[in-house]
Amino acid sequence: MEPPNKRLRPESLAERREWYRLPISIPFFMRDRKSTGEEFLEFTTALNVSAGGVLLATERYLEPGTQISLEVPIGLLNKARLPHSVSLLHATVLRCTLERQYFLLGVQFEKPLIAASSQSENDLSAANS
Repeated sequence: MEPPNKRLRPESLAERREWYRLPISIPFFMRDRKSTGEEFLEFTTALNVSAGGVLLATERYLEPGTQISLEVPIGLLNKARLPHSVSLLHATVLRCTLERQYFLLGVQFEKPLIAASSQSENDLSAANS
């Protein structure tokens, strides 16, 4: 039996994405190192997100293949009290295109969020047993 996200997906050669994209704006902190070795931190916005990646609007051009870290800002003082969730993601830039006054980064997560979520549930179940 195929997972629901794939079974309901229309067959199309033009659309090769593995996951549905959700058109939701989410703030992210993006981290990387400049060519000088200096780390940078930029506040970016996701324009859409899926289990496999995200489309980011950023002020910085990044070469395809660049490894970045993305962190979802959390407004609570103590993250340890939150139920286990993913807030730090490692990703690779697949494409970077200029769009008016900013760049659009097509980014692929190192590990799909669905897999990370399933693993987290297994860890949580084992810890509660």
